[in-house]
Amino acid sequence: MGLQTGALQVAYSKAAQAASVFFVDSSTADTLQKAYRDAQRGKDKFKILIVPGHDMQSSGTSFGGLSEADLNLAAAKLLAEEFEQDSNVEARLARNDLGYDPELAWYFVQNRDDILAYRASQQAQMQGHLASGNIASNIVVSHNFAPSEVALKLYGINMWANEEDYDLVLHIHFNDVPRFDRSRPGWPAGFALYVPERQFSNAKGSMAVAQAIQQKLLKLYRVSTLPGESTSPTEDQELIAIGSNNSLDASSVLIEYAYIYEPLVQDDLLREQSLKNMARLTYEGVEDFLNKRTELVIK
Repeated sequence: MGLQTGALQVAYSKAAQAASVFFVDSSTADTLQKAYRDAQRGKDKFKILIVPGHDMQSSGTSFGGLSEADLNLAAAKLLAEEFEQDSNVEARLARNDLGYDPELAWYFVQNRDDILAYRASQQAQMQGHLASGNIASNIVVSHNFAPSEVALKLYGINMWANEEDYDLVLHIHFNDVPRFDRSRPGWPAGFALYVPERQFSNAKGSMAVAQAIQQKLLKLYRVSTLPGESTSPTEDQELIAIGSNNSLDASSVLIEYAYIYEPLVQDDLLREQSLKNMARLTYEGVEDFLNKRTELVIK
């Protein structure tokens, strides 16, 4: 057995161990609320991973001199500060001002082959289920494909979150839309929440959390006017962040707080207050859900 072949077999073995199981609920409203009750009784804290979208190598969209990666981080830091109020919650930022959390950054490097194998394994399973008809294809909103290194990091975050037993993963973003003249604002406006499509193992818990967050955000903001997003929370099969190819066990919500060209983002004074409001309302939505203070209408 060559060294390269042996390394690949080890990687696929670890991928198999980390694999998320299709057709078995990995997270529901009940399991999330039970985990929080257990934390209140002195057991392990309820673990939330907050992922500011993009990074210094791939900064996302931009408008008016503002980088999405910077906006995402600013909002994520405020959200993490909000969760400090709850001693039953451990909220961790995947990325800070210096870059990725050191443990996560090392994980990307140390486990690169394992992450690649995990992605390949989950994709193969998904394609097999689609081909057999066990899972139906359901594409509501088309997305740009993530560059290979970005995709690697996102699958790495999912794999790491599985291994670290996170209960909830929140991805923070600001939106944009393709247009001919990118120096001018686009036409959609508003926030959108994305959750795993209902055939995925982490779908039920994700939808419950997203509905609770949306109820809070609606107090100050409107749902996106982009078709597909207007039915937020929007179910999605393609976004890696929320578990594409059934790659994430934890509940996950990707939050697009606003379109980057909207005045509430572009105006300096409005932006400062908007980011605080968005973080506070998101925190209140999660807290209301965990404490069963939200009436949910699961789609």
